[in-house]
Amino acid sequence: MISEARESKFSPILFLLVVFFVFFIFPIPASALTEVEVNPVNTPQGAVVLIVDGLSAPFIYPELTPYSLDGAILKKAELENLPKMSKESARILELRAPQTFTEGGHSVLVTGNPGANSELVSFKDATIFDILHREGYLCIGVMERGDSWSICAEQDVILRDKNNSIKNIEMVIEQPDPFPGVPEVPEGLLQVLERAAAKAPGYVASKETRGKHSGYNKWGIDTACDIVEFMSRNSPEQRYLLTINVGAVDMSGHYRNNYGYIDCIECLDYELPQLYELCKKNNIAFVLTADHGMCFSKADSKGGHQSKKFSVTDEAQLVPLIVHAQDVETGVVRGKHCQEDFAPTLLGLLDIPDRPRFVEGKQILLTRHVNLKVKLPEEGSVELRKDGKVIASLNNDDQFLFLGLEPGSTYTVRAALDSENSLEKQEKKLT
Repeated sequence: MISEARESKFSPILFLLVVFFVFFIFPIPASALTEVEVNPVNTPQGAVVLIVDGLSAPFIYPELTPYSLDGAILKKAELENLPKMSKESARILELRAPQTFTEGGHSVLVTGNPGANSELVSFKDATIFDILHREGYLCIGVMERGDSWSICAEQDVILRDKNNSIKNIEMVIEQPDPFPGVPEVPEGLLQVLERAAAKAPGYVASKETRGKHSGYNKWGIDTACDIVEFMSRNSPEQRYLLTINVGAVDMSGHYRNNYGYIDCIECLDYELPQLYELCKKNNIAFVLTADHGMCFSKADSKGGHQSKKFSVTDEAQLVPLIVHAQDVETGVVRGKHCQEDFAPTLLGLLDIPDRPRFVEGKQILLTRHVNLKVKLPEEGSVELRKDGKVIASLNNDDQFLFLGLEPGSTYTVRAALDSENSLEKQEKKLT
């Protein structure tokens, strides 16, 4: 039980916070936000989210085993780089996709809602892009697949394969109407994208199927590297989210059987270090995941993931999630997690407390700190205490963000309004 505040200045709002997950979630900010670092945090300058279309966790995670529908154990990808990267990252062992097809998986990832579709993505404040735009982030897309009309509309600029086809590749640049409060897309970035679009056909010019598929993925990774290098060199203060979809792993599963599938994964593994190291060098969070997995009826058969016989399998549902950033604790994260947890987890990684409007997922705590947002009905003062001592005191605002709180600790928040209007007394325990 918490005793009531005795100081006359701070009447009314008391919160007991047992901090394991500690984010207050509120709608669009009505005014400015005052923030303070209670303990130092290393917020990434942005994030690169690499969505490997159709990448099934059982084919790449050492703890998991892929099976075909007839019960046979299938060969796994033999990887060199991804295991090394995973040792420096957080790797979520079980992340289950509720919808095992491209549009559904991408919609879940960006909204945090397990039933999301392209229409829901288009709704007001429904996505991570909406939240990031309010924080002044640029949202940049490079997508070979997963480029639904509503996801395209959420980007400040997107370079996408209009035909979603290796055989008939056509990269186009699109810019929706500017988002309020978001800086303009740098002219130099548009030139980077134009050059990448022009180069794309050369990446898939090989007469060999293997070369076409590996080249398609390589184009996506190389383009992402060019963007990260440009932003770090020319707009180092601009925060951004770069979303990349590489599509050849999924296509290989559908058309090249399980052996072609793991071969394409292995070729992609070869390309990953350059992008990963660029992100590390420039304090950009690196996140690798997938929209859905891939299942095979038997060895040497073509795969699928959407039809009923495939969609119920672990191979189709379990997708990887590997996250690297300065404050992320390395190691394997066990427990049952869902794809809708991705959106709040990404925003938490960026120290952003707000959440998409229809989110149902929960943040997977990957950092050594948690944050707390307090919103008052009007301007006032807020005091944060730990063990009876004041550790932060802020005033003259209606929204306050405390960064760098210690997980597992108990904090008390006391608040008073400048108008001296009374606040209804509250107690709340968050875990």
